[in-house]
Amino acid sequence: MQRVLNKVISKDKINNMGKVAISRKVEKLRTFMKDQSLSAYIVPSEDAHQSEYICVKDKRREYISGFSGSAGCAVITLDNQLLWTDGRYWLQAEKELESNWKIMKDRVVGEPTIQDWLLSNLNKENKVGIDSRLISKGYYDSMKSTLKEKSIDIKFDEDGENLIDKVRESFRQEEEIPEYPKNPIFFLEDKFTGKQSNEKLKEIREEMKKQSVDLMVVSALDEIAWLLNLRGSDISFNPVFLSYVVVGIQTITLFVDESKLNDKTKSQLPSGIAISPYNQVFEYLRASDKQGKKIWIDPRSSVALYNCVSVVNLIEKINPILLTKAIKNETEIQGMKNAHIRDAVALIQFLAWMEEEIVEKGDETSHTEYSVSEKLEGFRRQQSDFVSLSFDTISSINANGAIIHYKPDETTSATIVKGMYLVDSGGQYLDGTTDVTRTLHYGQPTQHEIDCYTRVLRGHVGLSLLKFPNRVNGRDIDCVARTHLWSVGLDYAHGTGHGVGSFLNVHEGPQGISYRAIANPTNLQAGMTLTNEPGYYESGNFGIRIENVMIVAPVTTQFNNGKFIGFDNITLVPYERKLINLDMLTKDEINFINAYYKEIGEKILPLIEKTNNQKAINWLKNQIKQL
Repeated sequence: MQRVLNKVISKDKINNMGKVAISRKVEKLRTFMKDQSLSAYIVPSEDAHQSEYICVKDKRREYISGFSGSAGCAVITLDNQLLWTDGRYWLQAEKELESNWKIMKDRVVGEPTIQDWLLSNLNKENKVGIDSRLISKGYYDSMKSTLKEKSIDIKFDEDGENLIDKVRESFRQEEEIPEYPKNPIFFLEDKFTGKQSNEKLKEIREEMKKQSVDLMVVSALDEIAWLLNLRGSDISFNPVFLSYVVVGIQTITLFVDESKLNDKTKSQLPSGIAISPYNQVFEYLRASDKQGKKIWIDPRSSVALYNCVSVVNLIEKINPILLTKAIKNETEIQGMKNAHIRDAVALIQFLAWMEEEIVEKGDETSHTEYSVSEKLEGFRRQQSDFVSLSFDTISSINANGAIIHYKPDETTSATIVKGMYLVDSGGQYLDGTTDVTRTLHYGQPTQHEIDCYTRVLRGHVGLSLLKFPNRVNGRDIDCVARTHLWSVGLDYAHGTGHGVGSFLNVHEGPQGISYRAIANPTNLQAGMTLTNEPGYYESGNFGIRIENVMIVAPVTTQFNNGKFIGFDNITLVPYERKLINLDMLTKDEINFINAYYKEIGEKILPLIEKTNNQKAINWLKNQIKQL
C-alpha cells in the first residue's frame, strides 16, 4: 500500500491548464454571466469541503485566472477582473496574472474586502453569482450582511452547475477536463493514531447529546480522516479523500465513492457504518430534515449543506472534532517527534550535499532550484514510513526567496548560484507530518544579510523560549517573533505559525500564531502542534525564513505555577552559522542555540553516522559546534 501511496500523494503531474488563453475563458464566463443577469461572479479557491489544498478538477480559480497560489479568490465583473490574495502571494500573483487583472491585498487593514469592493462598485439590486458548494455559511452570512445595504442579491449557481465548469465544458475539444480521483482509501493503524475510531465516535456522540441533536454533519476532509482513522490520496500532499460523514446517536454514514474501499478497509471501518454515494449527502439531509431531525452543521461547512436543512431543525455551531483533533494524544505526539527525527536525517544529508556541490565543488551550472528539490525528496524517500511530501518544496535562490510561496518549475527554475538559498519543505510519514525551513548562504554574505537573518533568528528563538499562561491566544504572542524586526522598521507579510496535523494536512486549525484580527481566536493548549516561522523578504534581493515545528507543553516556572505552558521544539536541524551575528545575541539566546545543538548532536548525529555518509557527518559536526 505504501508504494502505491508514494505515487498518488504527490505533485499533480498532469495539468492541462493554460492551453486555452485566460482572456478567452473570461470572455466565455462573461457570456454565461449575462445569460443569468449576473453583474459579478465569485470564484473561490476552496472546494466543496472548504479545503485549502484541492484536487486538479477543483482548481477553478487557477483555471480562470492563471494564479496558482493555494489561497486567493477571483472576482469577475462585466468590466473588471480582480484577485484577492494575502501577503504570501503578492509577488507570485504579479508574475502569474495577466496585466488586465488587478491584485487586491487580502487581510490588510485599510484595503477593501471582496464584499466591500462589491458594495462600492456594483449598482443597487445587482446580482452576484457563486457556487453554494464553494462558500462557507459563515462567509456567506458576512457577505450577505454587507451587500444588503444596496439590496445586492447573492445568486447561487442554478442546479449546482458551476459557471467555471461550464466554461471548461465549452473548451472540451481544446483542453482535457480533469476527473475526480479514484485513489484507494486505507486504514491507519492504532499504533499511529493512539485512539480507535469507535472511541472517538463515543466522545462525539456525548457532545451531540449535550446539544440535543440527532445528526452531526462532518464535511472537512481532515476531520473525516481523523474521525474514521482512514487516509487517502485524493489531494496532492494531503492524505485525505473526498467524502462526507453524518454521525447519528446510533448510526454513522460515510458518503464516498465506494470503489475506493477494498474489502480489507471496509472490515476495519467503525461498527455499524453505512456507505452511500458521495453526492447522496444532500438528499440524505433533506430527507432527515423532513423527518424533523435536529441537525448540527459547522458554520465552516458549505451553504449547499445548510440549504438542505430548515432553520427550525438546524444547530449552527463549530463541531468538537476541530479542537479534539488539534490536541494530539501521547501516541500522536511521540509519532510527530519520531517523524521529525527521521526528517532531520534527510534534510541534513541534503544540506551537506548542497554544501559540497555548490561551495566545495563550485558547481554553479548543473543544479537548478527544481533539480535540488528533487534531490531532497530522494533523501526523504529513504526514510522509513515515508509516504509523500507534505507540500510542494519551496526551493529558491536569491531574489526568488522573496516570493514567500515560490514554486520552482521543472523547466524554468533558476540555476543554483552562490548566494542566499531558502528551502521550505516537509514530509508525510505514517506517524507524523513535518514542515521545516532553513535559509543558507553559499558565498560571502553581506553585513545587511547577516543582520537581517540574526533578527529573524532572535524572533524565532524568543518564541521558542516563551513561557505563558495556559490558554493564551496565539495572536497575543505573535509580536515576540517580530519584535527585533519591528525595532528597525522591518516585518513579514504572513503569520508566524500555523497548526500541523498528524499524518494529515500540513496546515491545521484552529490554532495559529498571527496578529491579524481575523485570525482564529482559539487559545493555545498543551498537545497542540504549531510552526514557528518568522521571516524577512526583500523584493528583488533575497528571502529569509526559519521554521521549526513545536509542541505546546506544560512548563515549570520560578513559582511553579502549573498553569503555564511553553514550546517543545521537535525540528532538529541546525541554523546557518555564517549568517549569525553573535554580537547581536543575548546570553539566553546563545544558551538556547547551544542547548539545541547539543540535542541535535545527541539525537541526530548517531543516525547520520549510521548512514556512513561522511560528508553529512562532517557537515553536521561543524554546524553544531557550540557558539
